Amino acid sequence: MWATTPDLCGYRTMSESLKVKISRMYYYKGMTKQDIARRLRISRFRVSRLLEQARDEGIVQIQIVEPPIMSMELEEELEERFGLQRAIVVKTTSDSEEVIKEAIGRATAECLMDVLKDGDVLGIAWGTTVNEAVKALPPKLSVDIRVVQVTGGLNQMAINVNAIDLTRRVAEICDADYYLLHAPAMVSNAAARQALLSDNGIKRTFDMFERVNVALAGIGALSPELVSTYSTYYRAGYIRDADLELLKHNRVVGDIFAHFFDVEGRICDAELEERIIGMSTTQLKNVEYSIGIGGGPHKHQAILGALKGKLINLLVTDHATAKAILASDA
Repeated sequence: MWATTPDLCGYRTMSESLKVKISRMYYYKGMTKQDIARRLRISRFRVSRLLEQARDEGIVQIQIVEPPIMSMELEEELEERFGLQRAIVVKTTSDSEEVIKEAIGRATAECLMDVLKDGDVLGIAWGTTVNEAVKALPPKLSVDIRVVQVTGGLNQMAINVNAIDLTRRVAEICDADYYLLHAPAMVSNAAARQALLSDNGIKRTFDMFERVNVALAGIGALSPELVSTYSTYYRAGYIRDADLELLKHNRVVGDIFAHFFDVEGRICDAELEERIIGMSTTQLKNVEYSIGIGGGPHKHQAILGALKGKLINLLVTDHATAKAILASDA
């Protein structure tokens, strides 16, 4: 009786051939593991094991082609460092403020279309970049939501970037019920604020703040050196020259949802907070998706403060600003 030696080389060749065959069926033809198992008369477990071995051995090599407008590594670093649900970083063809705002607006519109679901309550604040996002939305969205204005208006702003107009436009796109705040973003003192809150219409909108689960706002740069140039609050007259000393004392770098903060995310003096007509920071931090958008060379410190203060959990910005944020936090 003669002993025979198994042809191991032949076995390996057949095994590798089966791995290639299964890989082609799974990745090229889109067949399920169950369909492959049935076709080849082997177990589904063996199909899974051979696919795993094919990846481990380099028979299958998966390549992710990142579009040139995306910055995936920066997004992941921002998400990990600041505990964000998501970061979206766009590359632009120019460093002009207008181009950056348009690019951020388009990315924000796409993000909203992904995030918004039936039953959501969307909170809208004012802002030029928020306006770009609304402009980039399609004419109609088939989603059953309600839209709430979460900050007062700025009377001296162009109508299309005012929170009242932005809220109405989003509601029209979604065919949604909406709630407006017919009040300024900030008043002269706490007593004036309390008087406004006694109005039934304003109270009705304030009552909706607790239900907001998606919120969208632009992040404003508000450092003392930039306030006269970039702050809409200053141009609208809500921040007086006397308030600048308070901002300097508190080292304020930015604002979001009408709340002022320093680079560590600490909210500014309580006296200013008591003059704001809008959603509170406590309510804001309870929002499931709090989307902050902004970019450009003057915005990185403001965005960093909003991130450190946990005032947002989803960020949309541009590539250069994202790098500046991370460098400032190094």
